Amino acid sequence: MTDDRPNIVLVTVDSLRADHCGFHGYEKDTTPNLDSMGEDGLVFENAIAPGPATPESMPVIFTGEWPVERSTGEESELRARRERIRAHMQARETLPEKMQRLGYETAAFTPNPFTSRHFGFDQGFDHFEDFMNEQNRGRLYQRVFNGFLDGSGASSLARVFMNFWQREEVFKPWESYYDDAVAWANDAEEPYFLWVFLMDAHNPYMSSSEYRSQSRLGEFHANFEFWRQSHETPFSDEMHDKLVTAYDDSIRYSDAFLGRLREDLDDESVIAVTGDHGEAFGEHGTYGHEPYLHDENVHVPLVIEGTHVGSIPETVSLRSLPDILTLVADGSIGEFSGSAYDFSYTRDGEAVSVNLGDENLIFSSASVNGSTPPSDEGVLNDLSSRLQSHLDEQRAIANAVADLSGGEEL
Repeated sequence: MTDDRPNIVLVTVDSLRADHCGFHGYEKDTTPNLDSMGEDGLVFENAIAPGPATPESMPVIFTGEWPVERSTGEESELRARRERIRAHMQARETLPEKMQRLGYETAAFTPNPFTSRHFGFDQGFDHFEDFMNEQNRGRLYQRVFNGFLDGSGASSLARVFMNFWQREEVFKPWESYYDDAVAWANDAEEPYFLWVFLMDAHNPYMSSSEYRSQSRLGEFHANFEFWRQSHETPFSDEMHDKLVTAYDDSIRYSDAFLGRLREDLDDESVIAVTGDHGEAFGEHGTYGHEPYLHDENVHVPLVIEGTHVGSIPETVSLRSLPDILTLVADGSIGEFSGSAYDFSYTRDGEAVSVNLGDENLIFSSASVNGSTPPSDEGVLNDLSSRLQSHLDEQRAIANAVADLSGGEEL
């Protein structure tokens, strides 16, 4: 191990789609700080999220491996999902564990429940703050959260109101934990790896008055209608514009985190910024991040400042992020290159998309809006066989791990 490894900060912005960032050509001034980072850093022009929502995407991003479906015996869908994700994380070396192995002190600050200790994301962190422990939220919240996992509608509604009142989870602004994250970094043993997860661009799209470009009432109305109506219900042109404006304002507010971070760190840390998935605004008939795999759902920004200047035009899945940050730690990120294509898929396996850089093919059941039939059957057969071969390999590895540990097959 060398003594000159750089400190690394990874910032994940929930629901941040690439084409609403200035350096990807967006006409609105949403990401001035991220744009500046792109000018001085390494831009991945075609970064693809492994899935269209946090539970599909983040376990793959943190392990570099696709999950293997397994029976959990849980009756609740949410509890079954939690156990699958926990098993996936426990069976593999995670990104923070890789950093620990390289000599890094590690910490995380994440208000997203799907990246909390409940889902195994504390694995590999010396310091982990998900704001969900009993001391932080109280016993009542713990009972409500357990009811939410059990599928209780009353608990789910109570959880929303508690989070709104306490400004937690999706309502938690980055400013409420910014000082703690920066203080940890400035006091940490070097080299350090810090992961900060921002929820501000996730719906409800809310920002402070400094970054809001419409009235508070207009922002509230847009978010209320988004919540009241189905995500697949067409919105009026006026409501669509209010929603997009609220989303763009929340991106601008998230981007302000990067501006402060670059000023307040005591060192020349490498800062990597990405989204965990995108967000739809009616391009294919849906809003938010429903289980679809169009560009607006899976094309995300990925910028790394402080290590290398340039751009990578090829397709790069965020599944490669552990390898990418390992190369950053070793000082050899200049050796990284993308690929001709990579995959994203939905949690239920109903759809798989193959991103070819300039084309996004979606192979799916007819239930997926706007699915794209393959123009060349030979391409479909080749890509399908490669994907199946990869999944078979991962299943064999997972089963071998289970055999060694005396556990059940995965």
